[in-house]
Amino acid sequence: MRLMADTRDFPPQLPGVFLRDRVLRKAGAKITQESLADALDVSRFTVNQIINGHRAITADMAVRLAHVLGTSADLWLDMQKRVDLFEARRKLDAEAPHLTILRESGTEPPSGN
Repeated sequence: MRLMADTRDFPPQLPGVFLRDRVLRKAGAKITQESLADALDVSRFTVNQIINGHRAITADMAVRLAHVLGTSADLWLDMQKRVDLFEARRKLDAEAPHLTILRESGTEPPSGN
């Protein structure tokens, strides 16, 4: 049983993979893990964990990446949100049949009166 409307069977791209492939490995780019870490004012270990998918993008990191790379924080947070929701849905799929549905999707919420 699939939760929500997302029917994706494969995980979305990790923001760290995007960072690695589209920023650090971009042709002509002279950005290294070390220079990125220095610009972000974080350790190289932190950058390495992000690009290898071992650390999620936090709001703080999204703002830092946006500032030093000329992007938006929303870009980084949206990518992370897609990954987090995919993982949560995948984990919850087994439990979903046992959860009590209190309201069907598409119905109006009860009024506060």
